[in-house]
Formats: sequence, C-alpha cells, structure tokens
Amino acid sequence: MSERTTNGDGSGTAGERLGRRTIFALGWVSFFMDVSSEMIYPLLPVFLSSLGAGTVAIGFVAGLSEGTASLFRVISGVISDRFRKRKSAILLGYGLSVLARPILALSAAWGHVLAFRLVDRAGKGIRTPPRDALIAEASPPDRYGRSFGIQRAMDTAGAVIGPLLATAILAGGLGYRSLFWIAMIPAAAAVATIHVFVREHAGRRAAAAGPALPPEGAVPAGRSADGALEGGAARTPLSREMKLYLAVTAIFYLGNSSSFFLILRAKEIITEARSPWFTVSLIPILYLTMNLSSALLSYPAGKLADRAGKDRIAFLGYFLFAAAYAAFALAGSAAALWLLFPLQGVYLGFTEGVGTAYLATIVPQERRATGFALYHTVIGLALLPAGLLGGWLWRRFSPEATFLAGSAFALAAGALFGAFLLRRRPAARRPADGGTHGIETRR
Repeated sequence: MSERTTNGDGSGTAGERLGRRTIFALGWVSFFMDVSSEMIYPLLPVFLSSLGAGTVAIGFVAGLSEGTASLFRVISGVISDRFRKRKSAILLGYGLSVLARPILALSAAWGHVLAFRLVDRAGKGIRTPPRDALIAEASPPDRYGRSFGIQRAMDTAGAVIGPLLATAILAGGLGYRSLFWIAMIPAAAAVATIHVFVREHAGRRAAAAGPALPPEGAVPAGRSADGALEGGAARTPLSREMKLYLAVTAIFYLGNSSSFFLILRAKEIITEARSPWFTVSLIPILYLTMNLSSALLSYPAGKLADRAGKDRIAFLGYFLFAAAYAAFALAGSAAALWLLFPLQGVYLGFTEGVGTAYLATIVPQERRATGFALYHTVIGLALLPAGLLGGWLWRRFSPEATFLAGSAFALAAGALFGAFLLRRRPAARRPADGGTHGIETRR
C-alpha cells in the first residue's frame, strides 16, 4: 500500500505536498546555478584558446575537472548515506562553485582556468549524490522519471537563459571577465534557495519505497531502534544489474569527449565558412538551441519512461548520441550547425533525467546516495581519458575522427545494454517502474 493511503490522518498527503515542494525547490536551485554556469561554459574553449591552450590541453582541462568531481562524489555519497544529512552537503557543494567564480574572472593563464574548473567541479561532486538521493526520497517510486525530469527540465531551462544573458552582455560591450563576475549573481541565488526552501526527507521516502512495509512497531531490517543505519545495511551489496550498468556507462563515456569539442567544432566550421553574418559570437546562441531542445524534452521523456520503461528509453539514448556525433563528424556547412546542436539536445533530453531515474530503480535503497556517487564517479573517471583521447584524435588525425570515435563507443555501449540489461522479463521490471512497493535489487 502506498504512503498516501496508509496514513489515515492525512499525513501521507502532507508528505506528498512536501515532497513536491522539495523537488521544485531543487529544480530552482539547478535553474539558477545553470544560468550562471552556462553564461560561462560555452565561452571556456574560446577563452582557453586565447590563453594559449591547444586541443589536448583543453581536453585535459575538461577531463581532469570531471575526474576531480568523481573523487568528491564518492566521498559525498558515502558520508550522505552514513549521516543522512543531504541538505548540508548540497549547500556546501553549491557554495564551493560560487566561490570558484572569482578564480576564473582573474585568470591570466590556462592553468588558472584549470584551477577554477577543479574547484567548481569539486563543488558539483559534493552536491550531486545527496541532491539526487533527496529527489528520490521526496518522490514515489512510480514517479521517479517525472521527478528527475522536472529537475532536468529546470536545470536545462537555466542553460537556455545563461547563453542568452552572455550574448546580451558581450553585445553590450563588456568583456569575458566582466561576464564571469556577473555570473556570480545567479549562483548566489541558488545557494540562497537551498538555505530557505530545501527540506530534508532522509528516511521518509526510503521507508515508503521499501520492498515491503514492516509490521507496526517493528524495527526495519538494517536499522537500530533509533532509526540509524546499521553496518550490515550500510554494506548492502550492489545488484548485478547495477554493476553491469556501471560498466556500460564507463564504455559510453569513454567516447563522450566533452561539449568543449562541440564548441570547437562549431568554431572551426564557422571560421572556414567565412560568412559575414555567421560569426563566432553566435556560438552561445547555438549552444542555447541545444539546451532549449533538451529542456523541452526532459519532462516528456521522463513521463514516457515511467510508462514505457526507464530501461527502454535509456537504451534509445545511446543511439541518439551515436547519431548526433556522427552528424557532427559529417557536417559540411555552417547552416548544418542549427540542426546539429538541437539534435544533441534531443539526446540530452532523453537521457540525463531518464538515466538517473533508471539508476534509482536498481540501486539498494540503503545505499542510494552511494549508488548515485558511484554512477557519477564512473562517468567522471571515464571523461579524463575521453578528453585526452578526443584531443589527441583531433590533433593527430582530424576533428571528424574525434566524433566518429564517440559514435562508435556509444554504439558499443548501446549493444551491451541491449544484450545484458534490456533482456529482462516484463514481470521483473514492473515493481520498479510502476509499482508502489519501491525499488527492487535483483542480483
């Protein structure tokens, strides 16, 4: 029986309302931070080039910064599950990213930009696992796709506003460094939103989402009488499905060589076209089209995943990425960029929230933040060699080689996902995707 109907005093309904408020509050946090980040991010490859960084150095900056995020994700996820204090870790992570902005604004060499990215990504690593765990705890299992879709949609809406603001600021005559200082304002708004509106849900949804409700008055397995996690529960083994998904994720992200290379590819094509009306200053608008299509599709994709199966939509995502990267490799005109960036946004809209929602159905409930941490850690660790490989292929062979390699890795990951994770009996999928008893942990 769901939480909504087990509490005759109406507390279940109040819990649902509190959960929705928490999800939307975290959505606004992501919105404000992405406004700030996407004012900066589309300009970083060009800014790095102006400071003397080559393609391998740019790949190194992108990869190492994500590797740093990975280290902090592991630490944050484990600590968050141990003490179940999600809000404090989320607040610390976003606060670090705010404090990193002045490093970028004062940069005089590409190494300074690397320092900014390391601090900024450390903040992201700290905040992501507890944030995702808090969203899962604030949501019924049969609405995971929609809940994470809301967060991704608001996150990506901020990524639409950010490039627009950056374009307006640069068109107004201000330079990159002034823009980087201004970007601190929405980042500070994100931290203020956490402090005022985000509430803890640790334990409430975990109990509601368990495989079965214990008898009244009984102490749930794996918890002491005061509700704390015992050592056995904290060491709940990860399912075989979870381990396979992490392996597939690692293969996929070895070819996902950073959006920096999308921007560099756009710069190269625009420069070769020598069009008087299509200049490098339009790159933030191109990036905006990618974020806009992703924002428009995130919630519908999450809703579709709740109905059709999160594993099926996640499977589709690998082939959307492969198609987008192959198209970037074969692009022959500047006009094609107006189709390619939105196509990449289609991939993002159908995968980012859905992938996290799928993960929520296969990770043990006692290790939710740890599971999210491991997932994001695998991504981050794969992105360091991915960035170096992408930069080396670009310099040694051609930009086309970078994108064709990414497409090949995506096809390989999709094939493995289909062979080992999609071939499950419908009855085994039903409780996780649409049931009321929560997360199954098949081994």
